[in-house]
Amino acid sequence: MRTRKGYVIVLQWLLVAVVAIWGASTGAWRTAPSVFWTLVGLSAVGNAALMRMPLPYFYQPIHWMHLFIADTMFVGAAIYCVVGFDSEFYLPYFLIVLIVALTRSLAQALVVAISVSVVYMFLVWREGSAPALWDTSYLIRLPFFLVIALFTSYLANAARLQQEAQAASRTLAEQVHSLQQLAAGIAHEVRNPITAISNNLNSIINRLQQNSEVQGIANEALEQVGRVTRIVQETLEVARPATLQAGWLDLNAHLERVARDTVGTGETGVIAVRKRFAPQPLMLWGDATLLEQALLNIMRNALEAMPQGGTLDLQTDAQTVRGREQVIARIIDTGTGIPPHQLERLYQPFYTTKVQGTGLGLCLARKYVRAHGGDLAIMSRLGKGTEVTITLPVAGPAPAT
Repeated sequence: MRTRKGYVIVLQWLLVAVVAIWGASTGAWRTAPSVFWTLVGLSAVGNAALMRMPLPYFYQPIHWMHLFIADTMFVGAAIYCVVGFDSEFYLPYFLIVLIVALTRSLAQALVVAISVSVVYMFLVWREGSAPALWDTSYLIRLPFFLVIALFTSYLANAARLQQEAQAASRTLAEQVHSLQQLAAGIAHEVRNPITAISNNLNSIINRLQQNSEVQGIANEALEQVGRVTRIVQETLEVARPATLQAGWLDLNAHLERVARDTVGTGETGVIAVRKRFAPQPLMLWGDATLLEQALLNIMRNALEAMPQGGTLDLQTDAQTVRGREQVIARIIDTGTGIPPHQLERLYQPFYTTKVQGTGLGLCLARKYVRAHGGDLAIMSRLGKGTEVTITLPVAGPAPAT
């Protein structure tokens, strides 16, 4: 830090020395000596103050902007004192407007642009070139100060907003990652004592007499421990990143297997299963375990929505969208449906409308589907049932996913 400041100070003194030697050798003392040497003296005083400036204050961007503008004005004024004003020498004025527009607000850039335009016009008039102000080149040149201020400020503001959005996104991602690690750590620590409690309850139940009141209480406690164990396990799955152990698999075969293992007789009614699979195997690149877990969670929700019995319609199909092959699975029930105000919250962890639900089933299902580069959509009508559509790319997730 100190070395960099030293380089800047050396360059500033070098600039003053070069301007002073150049002005003296070209006879500035004969044309405008008082103005010229006043400029040199003021620049030297500024450099002396710069040397005493604390490092944190010295490295603030606004001071670099002021330093650049001061150097540009110093060199421009020195040239004016030595050789007079040249109307073609307008690049430094553009540089001043450009730097202010990049580092400050639009209003400040416009004020500087108007001020620079006024100074430029005054110098042209001062040199006896007032009629030239109506020349086309000047009429084009002057509005350019405002155009540069507007356009550069717009680009700079857009860049600043993008940087702020990226910084906010990184901060949010870090916070989410920290919360995931915290949830995983808590769930992992809770799982061990819960396992011990479950084992002890099983041991107590085995020693109790059949149909005793105490055994019923112990069974109820064991059931609740099992529910807590399930919540802990699903919480770990939510917090843990989904890693695919991918291979080629047939969507029809896996949907058939999940339906066979899951669908049966409900609490008070029979579930009729209607299968409308694509005639050909629907092969895709994916993880069989995660995909079956996603289908299982969705199918469980469908069965729980039909306590009086109903029809479970399972459909598969294939399509091509923008040159990319996809396979589709639809799980449709004739259950109670989902109220519209609850649809937006279905994927929120621990949000559930069921007494024994954990609120993690759909969250995990969508996580596993998205890990495959796919999408999960839900349509429901209250009292008419729910349709869940899973769309999966045949070639697996894209590299960006």
